[in-house]
Amino acid sequence: MKVIYTDKPGKERGVCYRLLSEFFGVIGSATEVVVDGDAQDIVDAYQAVGIKVSDGNEQEAPETDPLKMKVPQLKEWLTEKGITFDPSAKKEDLQALVPAE
Repeated sequence: MKVIYTDKPGKERGVCYRLLSEFFGVIGSATEVVVDGDAQDIVDAYQAVGIKVSDGNEQEAPETDPLKMKVPQLKEWLTEKGITFDPSAKKEDLQALVPAE
């Protein structure tokens, strides 16, 4: 479960929002923690139990495996490789066009 500590809670499904000022301890079921603000005590507590903590501003590295890409990225990848496809093709059909390595 993703946990976000912030002063501006949101409503994203599957995310547990907590106010920065209301840290009562590590949430054991957390798999990822975002701390939106200055709260080193929260960062330290989660890192001490081996849970990844970020400030929410990091950009994820782009996916390089075409079989794991989302459809728009996969279509872009196929186009870059010169592989033609039906623009209305489903993901499985697009993945079938990826050459075996």
